[in-house]
Amino acid sequence: ALFLINVRGCIFVGHGLGQDFLMVNLFVPPSQIIDTVEIFHKDRMRYISLRFLANYLLGTDMQQDTHDSIEDATMAFQIYRKALEFKANGTFDKVLNDIYEFGQKSDWKLGVEESS
Repeated sequence: ALFLINVRGCIFVGHGLGQDFLMVNLFVPPSQIIDTVEIFHKDRMRYISLRFLANYLLGTDMQQDTHDSIEDATMAFQIYRKALEFKANGTFDKVLNDIYEFGQKSDWKLGVEESS
């Protein structure tokens, strides 16, 4: 099924898709991949986790108990739509800089409950 979707030129939207495709031994042309880990990345800076982006951009603290692939896909798509919104209104670069600044100040712990 994935092979057929790939051959038909479907666009894959997700976060960190390269590793996912390696795991299932599937080559997807870069033109068919929209990866939020790359969209929200600055050169020579750390990659930002999906959970951090979801919390910062959407106000959602995801994956508190277990990993959920459907939640990952939903959040990645919503984050991609946010990127489109920021690019359309000319605020993407500022938002990206703000994310990195906040991440560095918070030690990238946004949305993670501290245990007592």
